[in-house]
Amino acid sequence: MKTFRAFLLVIIFCAVLMAMPLYAAQLNTQSTLVDTTPPNLVPAPAHETKFAPAIDDLPLMPDLNPVPDEDTVFVVPSAGRIAQSTAEGPVDIDDVYKFYRRSLPHLGWKVVDARTYMREGEQLRIDAHANGKVTTVRFSVKPN
Repeated sequence: MKTFRAFLLVIIFCAVLMAMPLYAAQLNTQSTLVDTTPPNLVPAPAHETKFAPAIDDLPLMPDLNPVPDEDTVFVVPSAGRIAQSTAEGPVDIDDVYKFYRRSLPHLGWKVVDARTYMREGEQLRIDAHANGKVTTVRFSVKPN
């Protein structure tokens, strides 16, 4: 009796395996996804994206590099995070603000003014200061 049950289970298993490709083929013929963006219009990144160490979901503008030992992070479970990060590099102050004004809305941040953004109960502040050819940018995130 046990041998018959085992034989029956093997037959059922084989039948299911044989039917799966037919079912998958039916599923694939129902697709209505249309990609309207030609591949040549999607730019490839020219550089590896770096992120602010203390604010790990904040990309750094090209040519900005994190300043070691300048990061602070406090996380309060019921209130949110307070984080500060500093980066510097040979960039123009105006280009810093333009870069973040163009890129942050794609990450869910809403523009409040040229230096302030809001997202999901958090406020991001960006302050850039030049000293000769080097610009220092301080990022701070706090609960709204």
